[in-house]
Amino acid sequence: MNNKILKLSLLGLILTLTAISGVSALQIDDPQYNPSVIKPGDDADIWIKFTNDEGNDRIVKNLIVELEDGYPIEIKQTNPTKGIYTISNLNKGESDLAHFKINIDKNAQTNDFKIKVKYTYDIYDDVDDKYPTHESRDREYYLPVKGEADFELTSEDVQLIPASNMEYPIIIKNVGTGIAKDIDVLVGSSAYINPVGGVKYNVKVLEPFGSTEVALNLHADSKTTEGSYIVPVTLVWTDEDGTKHNETIEFGVIVEGDVNLGISNVITEPNEIKPGTNYIKLCVDITNNGHGEAKNINLNLKTSEPFSDSGSNVNFKNVGTLNSGDTKTAIFYVDLNKHADAQTYDIPLEITYLDAYNKEHAENENISVLVKTKPELEILGNDFTIYAGRQTEILVTLKNIGTEKAEKVKITAIKNSAQPFDYEEKTDDIGTLEILENGTGRLVIETEANAAVKDYLINLEVRSVGDHELGDEDVYVSQKTLKVHVERPAGSYLLPILVVVVVLAGGVYYLKVYRPKKKSKSEDN
Repeated sequence: MNNKILKLSLLGLILTLTAISGVSALQIDDPQYNPSVIKPGDDADIWIKFTNDEGNDRIVKNLIVELEDGYPIEIKQTNPTKGIYTISNLNKGESDLAHFKINIDKNAQTNDFKIKVKYTYDIYDDVDDKYPTHESRDREYYLPVKGEADFELTSEDVQLIPASNMEYPIIIKNVGTGIAKDIDVLVGSSAYINPVGGVKYNVKVLEPFGSTEVALNLHADSKTTEGSYIVPVTLVWTDEDGTKHNETIEFGVIVEGDVNLGISNVITEPNEIKPGTNYIKLCVDITNNGHGEAKNINLNLKTSEPFSDSGSNVNFKNVGTLNSGDTKTAIFYVDLNKHADAQTYDIPLEITYLDAYNKEHAENENISVLVKTKPELEILGNDFTIYAGRQTEILVTLKNIGTEKAEKVKITAIKNSAQPFDYEEKTDDIGTLEILENGTGRLVIETEANAAVKDYLINLEVRSVGDHELGDEDVYVSQKTLKVHVERPAGSYLLPILVVVVVLAGGVYYLKVYRPKKKSKSEDN
């Protein structure tokens, strides 16, 4: 019983499907494409074959086929109506092709893209049928689009330096629409740029618009000048279908000569610098030991104690441009404190410049200056009293506060005609003074009797010779100032006082004796 029911059901289904197929009256083949492999950006043709496959004499009329727009497909056909193709009549067994022109978006990636086709038509049982059957159907198809990988090589702000091996990172970007697998990166050579330690690098896969970084190891020849150089880079990869591809890209490599500024050949005037020396001339050679050009080179000598600038802006110099191997001389002027210790000092030199790409750089160097020992003599207890009209002996004590022994120390008073002094003994030899040792010299000053009572400043020349044991034969001369106060000696005021008393007494006597008598005589008359 059940088998009989099953057989009847299957028979009914077959008859139903046959009836439906007969109503549809059309056979639709899968679309055909040209080109057979469609790529992003391509213009393509699509043909869809329609056949009236009725088993009787039915006729298909007014067949309208509509192809829908949808990314990445753009319909180009506009005659008579965009995206619509019309077939007016199909008799039994006849076929016709619906033709469409399309364009694939250039950024479409590899994929099977869905396309929708809608078609409507009328079915006539015979030529005299006045009441046709109207049918409407939708179909979906898949349009295969095959993207292709394409590559772009870039680098960040990296430069090679002549005569050196450097890692040179490059970015490999798949700017195409297909997947690239098993990518070999083969680096070639140019006249001045060569790979080092290997020429082959591998990248497993790059999706469309994906990127990766590969660090190439490159060597720039020592004769390479600044500029851009071409290095051939070959990429070999496999696409999604297993097809091998290769492309050679001429990749630009930037070579920037290194700038290596150094100072040398420091010459000073005087040759031997000692504490208290002013207007010391420093001649310094600055050399570009690198391979690149340095422009607008500014030098700024940064003095600090015990050094100071000898004048305004004398230690800021612009030496212009130095190419590889060039040397220029800069001159600076400094003063040295008299209390400076004997040692080597490093004076900072700030260097700024522009490279070939106008990028500013700054460096710091030091100018070494040797300060040698020197005797330095100062007066102790510089306050003396002398007397008008007398010879006065004063003892001048000197102390060696310098950095080496002072030999043949001598003091000499310098006569000034505008002062009321003469010198019975104006020079005295003190001898040798070790460092921090005191010594005394004797001067005898004769002061005029009418010298005004006040303070005077007497110029004193101090002369010495350096320590011969250290090879210092220099003569050191300086002028010091003696402060003296002139007073009158005790008893020198008695005579003037007696004169004043006598004058006063005579005046009183005149007023009391002589003046009254003259008055009485005038009354008698």
